[in-house]
Amino acid sequence: MSLVIKPNKTQALNLKQQLQLLALPRNKRIRILKTLGRYEKAQARKRIREQHTVKGQKFAARADGRKSKMLKKMARTLEPYVKNSNRLELKHKNKLTGRIAALQQSGGKERMSATRMERIHGKVDSKSPCSRSQAKALSAAGYKVKRAKGKGYRRASIREITSSLTQGKAGLILRALRNKQSKSSWQIPVKARPFLGDTPIAVQQQLAKILAQINSK
Repeated sequence: MSLVIKPNKTQALNLKQQLQLLALPRNKRIRILKTLGRYEKAQARKRIREQHTVKGQKFAARADGRKSKMLKKMARTLEPYVKNSNRLELKHKNKLTGRIAALQQSGGKERMSATRMERIHGKVDSKSPCSRSQAKALSAAGYKVKRAKGKGYRRASIREITSSLTQGKAGLILRALRNKQSKSSWQIPVKARPFLGDTPIAVQQQLAKILAQINSK
């Protein structure tokens, strides 16, 4: 997951500011872009703290209804990188963290497999409580429970599944729902929670501030 800003494009600066930036020595341009990167990182951390998207909307709720904060560590490992002294990239050092952040940023589907689940959670203990990964897979497969009142069934929440099923039973139900004993991977839907990014106007204003501060020294 990365935020890319090219100051030689009009979306970042007006023509006069572009020329001013490009006329600066290489080391000054890099310093300006890294300063901008640190500012954008701080903005991303603030959004995560407030649980708001770039547009100021609340993050999409968790599938299991839990109220605890999301993406708490997603902005901590962001680092600003400058390429060719005129391109800023704000990205994660760890590639796996970057992939997770990108999925949370844009939404989509996370591929889960029995092998990956074992790598994350260890080997399945049939008598242990159902893991969250299993619960998410069951929810995605349409697992339902009887309604407390009235007739019929309703979709079970992640919390209900983890509290009522063992890993062994969850695995059996999951295989039955898929109706394919050989299927070893599945998709888990992930809602978009865009926390990284900025408007062209905000970028322009911040770059203008940084330029003014450097030129005043």
